[in-house]
Amino acid sequence: MAAPKDVKGRVMGNKRFLEQLETWVPGFAGYKEKELRREADKLLRMKLAGQLKEVDSKIDAAYGDMVDSKMAAQYSAMNAITALMDKIIGKVEMADYGYAGFFSAIKIKEDALDEVYEFDMALFKDANEMGKIVDGLASEITDDSAGIPKTVKELKGAVNDFDKKFDQRKDVLLRLE
Repeated sequence: MAAPKDVKGRVMGNKRFLEQLETWVPGFAGYKEKELRREADKLLRMKLAGQLKEVDSKIDAAYGDMVDSKMAAQYSAMNAITALMDKIIGKVEMADYGYAGFFSAIKIKEDALDEVYEFDMALFKDANEMGKIVDGLASEITDDSAGIPKTVKELKGAVNDFDKKFDQRKDVLLRLE
């Protein structure tokens, strides 16, 4: 599954008449633009979470095939992978979206919101890569390949890397004014 085309462009372009009128009010235009950026990123993250859930279901299927084939040596690693995937999906769904109140000490810049959006777009590539590894693992299981431990290790590394990378998102979001 590829990254969505341009969620931000669609959200920014789909303003109703009243929303367009609001952008003419002095001081309100910037606020409205920030809200639209946040909404675009939220939609993007929900799409990413959906893609991660698809990868997770493939992992579960591969794990089930391993259990059926009695590949007990891989159970521990696969348990760790599935647990971390559940944690990652929760993080993506519940991630901060760049809101800071009017009187908040921390202000979120518009360019930081744009950087977060781009950061989230880049995560689709990593999710796709995890999906490819799982697809390879599934075919190795059916072929009863000796490379299964190596592929499980590769998958575990990719999932761990995704988790660490997603944690860096906060650094982008919290660039101060």
